[in-house]
Amino acid sequence: MAHDGTLVVGFDLDLTLIDQRAGIASAMASLESEIGAGIDVAWVIDHIGLPLETVLARWVPPGGIEVAAWRYRELFEVVGAASTRAMPGAVEAVQAVRRRGGKVIVVTAKYEPHARAGLSAVELAADAVFGWRFGEGKADALLAHGAEIYVGDHPGDVLAARAARALSVTVATGAASAEELTAAGADVVLRSLEDFPAWLDDHRAPASG
Repeated sequence: MAHDGTLVVGFDLDLTLIDQRAGIASAMASLESEIGAGIDVAWVIDHIGLPLETVLARWVPPGGIEVAAWRYRELFEVVGAASTRAMPGAVEAVQAVRRRGGKVIVVTAKYEPHARAGLSAVELAADAVFGWRFGEGKADALLAHGAEIYVGDHPGDVLAARAARALSVTVATGAASAEELTAAGADVVLRSLEDFPAWLDDHRAPASG
């Protein structure tokens, strides 16, 4: 919770708040057609949430990763916004935080300008957006804003919450199953963000007695 008592909820982006799988697949396929590195686009889609450079390192030699990453971002720029969809319940989840006078921050491994564009494409407004952060690397931004809760879909998001001393709330809408998220140490595992408003109501309800 922020120092002034305001509820602050952090959210991951890809497959938590937004779905850009179509754009990612298109841009990655175009990159592969240009560089012929053997990129397995299906593998990429199954592992959304990892830093781009980490993904590309499976196929691209170390000396070419940075160039390939920036070329991918150029290709994604063309198709990203048009292919972006809000994840089920994302709009309502953000509204649930707002109804309580809370703030929403987004902390993601995605390139920050693309993260902002993705949110804009589905008309989701955040009080702050931080890109290029993964796993425990997300903690500084969460701590700086006093996030009480961090919501994500990846085991790395559980690590982020732990490092930020926040409650780890996860949704089984990414590559990780509910069982994998539980095994990773998540405090809460929801089917999707559609279940988040009711969970938040219960979590913030005054203690009886």
